[in-house]
Amino acid sequence: MGLQNFCFPVELSEEEKKRTFARCRVFKGLLPEDIDTLSALSTVFSIKKGAFVFEEGDQARFFYIVHEGLVRVFKSSPSGKYIVFTIATCGDTLNASGLSLEKYFVSAQVMTDSTVVRIGKEEFFDFVKKHPIVAMNIMAIMAERLNWEYERMMSIVGGHVELRIVHSLCMLAKKFGPTLLITRHDLADFSGTTTETAIRVLSRLKKKGIISCASAKGEIVISDLEKLYNYWE
Repeated sequence: MGLQNFCFPVELSEEEKKRTFARCRVFKGLLPEDIDTLSALSTVFSIKKGAFVFEEGDQARFFYIVHEGLVRVFKSSPSGKYIVFTIATCGDTLNASGLSLEKYFVSAQVMTDSTVVRIGKEEFFDFVKKHPIVAMNIMAIMAERLNWEYERMMSIVGGHVELRIVHSLCMLAKKFGPTLLITRHDLADFSGTTTETAIRVLSRLKKKGIISCASAKGEIVISDLEKLYNYWE
């Protein structure tokens, strides 16, 4: 399944790979020689927009980090709907919390042409055993993500749809800045609503001067972050 179509191996310099590992919070606190070891264990793939890095139900065989681009991590429901858990970018991991399982419980799909770095599961576990700080870092990241997801789920369950979309924009802006390289459909999925509803809400936000652009091709530009963050006050 994942990495079978629209992807191909690429060569990165050792320095580029080391920078990717050094950016990744999972490996915070490691020595330069430890980063050298990770770089030697890794391979790099370029993946075209729309292709899957891995799909829900695939055998969990690799640990992945995004080197460049955007990757959507989501889970499908039996009815065919899906909810986006996160949008990963440079230095983010795609599956650190679920690698111990036999199969991936989420899917990771490329939103823009991207490059990912991967390490075999067994090699990664062997490295973690020798460097327990990595396990501590993963637990800290998981706790942060659980809190982040809790806040988002509460907004989806209990909030008015307009506030849910604003909340999603706030969370994404804090991570990516005022220019979001996502489509209106992506925002709708992230907010647990329909594309049509997201378009209507974005139009209202544009009239209020909060956003200046929301294109179908994949860019939402926030022109007034302060007004966005204080929207519900």
